[in-house]
Amino acid sequence: MNQEVKDFQRATADRILHIYKNLGHRRVLLADEVGLGKTFVAKQVINLVREWHKQKKDDFFKVVYICSNANIADQNIEKLGVENRMSISESRLSMQHLYIKLAEKLIAEQHEKEEMPESIIPLTPSTSFRFYSAQGTANERALMYDILCGLTQFKEYKEVISDFLSCNVKNWQELIHIYSNRIELCGDDYLREMHGKLQMSLSDTIINQLIGYAKYGYDNRQQADMINKLRRIFAEISIDMLDPDLVIMDEFQRFNSLLEQGDDEQSMLTNKFFDDERSNTKILLLSATPYKPYSTLEELNTNGNDEHYQDFMKVMDFLYATKDKADRFKLIWHTYSAALKRTDVVDLTPLVVTKNEAEEALYGVMCRTERFNSGIIDDSRVCDVQVVPEDILSFAEGQYLMDCLNHENTKMRLGNLPMEYVKSSPYLLSFMDKYELKKRIVSALSHSDVKKYGKIDALLLSRYAINNYRPIPAANGKLKYLHDLVFGVRHEKKTQLLLWVPASNPYYKAGGAFESSEARNFSKIILFSSWEMVPRMISIMMSYYSELYTFGELKKTIPEIRYTSQKKNRYGENRLRADGLLEYPCQTLASLFSPATFYGEKLSSIRKIIKQKIQEEFARNSLIRTIPQQGRNNARLVLTLMKILDGKPVEDLTGLYVPSNALDVMTDIAIASPAVCAYRQSGNEEDAQMVAKAVVSVFNKPESAAVIDLIYNKKNDDDYYESVLDYCAMGNLQAVLDEYAHMTQTKMLGHTVTEAIIGTSNLSIDTTDSLGMEEKKQLMRCHFAIPFIDKTITDKSVAHTTNIRKAFNSPFRPFLLSTTSIGQEGLDFHWYARKIVHWNLPSNPVDLEQREGRINRFKCLAIRRNVVKLYGSETYHPWDELFSMAHSNLKGTHSDIVPYWCLPVSELTEEQRKKLEYIERIVPLYPLSRDRYKYERLIKVLALYRMTLGQPRQEELLNLLKNMHLSDEQLKKLTIDLCPYNKKVIDYG
Repeated sequence: MNQEVKDFQRATADRILHIYKNLGHRRVLLADEVGLGKTFVAKQVINLVREWHKQKKDDFFKVVYICSNANIADQNIEKLGVENRMSISESRLSMQHLYIKLAEKLIAEQHEKEEMPESIIPLTPSTSFRFYSAQGTANERALMYDILCGLTQFKEYKEVISDFLSCNVKNWQELIHIYSNRIELCGDDYLREMHGKLQMSLSDTIINQLIGYAKYGYDNRQQADMINKLRRIFAEISIDMLDPDLVIMDEFQRFNSLLEQGDDEQSMLTNKFFDDERSNTKILLLSATPYKPYSTLEELNTNGNDEHYQDFMKVMDFLYATKDKADRFKLIWHTYSAALKRTDVVDLTPLVVTKNEAEEALYGVMCRTERFNSGIIDDSRVCDVQVVPEDILSFAEGQYLMDCLNHENTKMRLGNLPMEYVKSSPYLLSFMDKYELKKRIVSALSHSDVKKYGKIDALLLSRYAINNYRPIPAANGKLKYLHDLVFGVRHEKKTQLLLWVPASNPYYKAGGAFESSEARNFSKIILFSSWEMVPRMISIMMSYYSELYTFGELKKTIPEIRYTSQKKNRYGENRLRADGLLEYPCQTLASLFSPATFYGEKLSSIRKIIKQKIQEEFARNSLIRTIPQQGRNNARLVLTLMKILDGKPVEDLTGLYVPSNALDVMTDIAIASPAVCAYRQSGNEEDAQMVAKAVVSVFNKPESAAVIDLIYNKKNDDDYYESVLDYCAMGNLQAVLDEYAHMTQTKMLGHTVTEAIIGTSNLSIDTTDSLGMEEKKQLMRCHFAIPFIDKTITDKSVAHTTNIRKAFNSPFRPFLLSTTSIGQEGLDFHWYARKIVHWNLPSNPVDLEQREGRINRFKCLAIRRNVVKLYGSETYHPWDELFSMAHSNLKGTHSDIVPYWCLPVSELTEEQRKKLEYIERIVPLYPLSRDRYKYERLIKVLALYRMTLGQPRQEELLNLLKNMHLSDEQLKKLTIDLCPYNKKVIDYG
């Protein structure tokens, strides 16, 4: 999304450039609060540093982007705005020597255009700086082979070395050919340089070992060890050649081991990379939580370490780079700390002076902008859930089964069933597939029949119940709470009937499923858990419930409907034909409806007016007015009529007539056909057809067909398109697509919508019929809710993660995303979600802040809806105008955080405050559990840790400050402010 840089972001970028250029510090920490757009600040810093280098007549601008995983890199690297982006699979340090030379080849031709060539290289610590025993990627090994085989020592052993490095990859020869061509593009000088560096780096021992392994054989450990030695040598050569102008380390707290001094391979590489004496590289660290935010006295007494203070000083040592600078900072900081802890303070002036000195020292290497207390978080759903009988049964049955297996096999020692498992998931043996405990239970059951141990209904789902769409109890207090929150106790909320999130700013009043109070407040949900089984369980159970309340209802009149279809196609699949009338962007009909003309009107009134307009178009058209009108409905003929209205050539007019439903169908097409809505948006036929194909694919899914049939009580494939058109009209599809386009900052939605519509995924589970038996596992569909748990980093997994992120950031299903810690950092999920569920509380308050930062971001759903509630009126305003009105009315003396991130709630009238929607923090707690205390502590720490930044024994300091009974104004004077925008306002205000 091409977001315009806001005033506070611009002020921060200017300050960082000032630190680089004028203060002589080459390392800066940008620690803006989660969700405030550190990536956009980084983009502005890149622009400023690029211009600076242009003025210095630099010949090549290189940016290295380091982040914790490839998923974050894939999302953020586009936002940074650097040309010549390198792919993740080719971004290993051991390969950079090639890409540096290839980029340098562009210099000559770009210099002729007076341009400075540039490139951005994404690196991840797990793949770029660590080697361990992995074999690297096939791309790495192919490039190494092409260069190594040119060395004199290896020329006679090309074939055996090729076999050694291939690791049996199928496309090995193809990869060798690809990199051979790229090496050729670099020229002979590059190969000579590489061979020269390798002759210096390759010891006789390594050379002889490689030849020996290739000729006489090797085991897996020897192969991996040799490949890693080679990768490390090539990586060191790359670092020598790389010398980037700017290194951006995003969310670096997850890999801050890179900042530590050590003797291991990773430290040796990173020390060379960050060597302050070796290069003029500027480093920008991005992290809202760069160190542990708070250490309690309890933690200090337990382990004796003050992690906050130690983390803080470790980061400061890195930022100040040299011992002299770091020591000067520590002296200033210790003076401030001592002044803070004095108990005999009468006059605050000396304390404020030392605070200002410490603040200025910190401001020389660090910037941080925070939201003001906007009150946008609603925590009323941090509440106790009702314990259901199955909670107790689950533990009892599980423990009894384990005790029985222990008794039968004394060597088994299964122990006790962890209570956290029981609290987190029902039907444990259906969802614990990757857990060691289940593997051991299954192993024990391989010699026994599970059913002989009594009832296990609370431990396993029933295949019979699933296939026959029988109601399945939630069987867990938390799951029942989530079910009732989403669907209602008796599925009365009708969430299962929604195929997209209702528009925040609907253009007309349609009534129906999209305009109930539940629908108007509907939001996607992101759910975090500590346990990998929870996302699997949530996705399967919530998707099953959505089917139970659609297919299950239809089954009452169509008994043959089953969860696992015996037929080739499932119920209702692919009813809409390709290139049908929903995919035709009729320009004539598109011109008959506009949001500005009909804003706020009733759909029934709009239909009458549009229908009259179409009749007039018919009367004006010399061909159509001569065609007879007949009674039979015919979608193909309606499509032909639209083409005639547009003046398109129609080859065959034989048997042409105006069907009796033509006017009604074309009225809904004019208002809400996917193709017409998209054309009205972009003015581009090809893009409109692409959008329409994607939306049609939604309605061709069995789950959608069940929704349509349930609402319209029709089972006839021939009139399905009419029901779909009515659904699009009732669902304000034009407003939905316009809001989506506003968030993507493009009117051409074709590719975006296509990428956002993802297929149904399947997860296999054990049932009462399969555990410990030879029966196949039950395949369960995930569509209403999906899991995000893939920790592997491959091109395929990165693409899958990207698809999930784009789908969840669209108005279409899935509506619920459940994840573990992998989803809590650096990824954006805020476009259509304002509800966040903490299934299990994290131990660290940083993680709580990071989780909520996924949806508390720029123009998030809650902000958009509130802008409409406050500034929407009887008159139509596009989204840019609505935000412009909110900005004019609410910004005042605030930065552009208002209104794009938060609203000044305290400045609103009581009437305005009553209208607001909030980001809902949902924490289901079991009664009398320790989780209540844990939650209260997390919130307390989040509220207070900023007051004790960088101080040892923070809890004692907070008690001291409380005992001083300081006013809010005095506390404000003692709070360190590192916000460049605030300092600009003070300087110029």
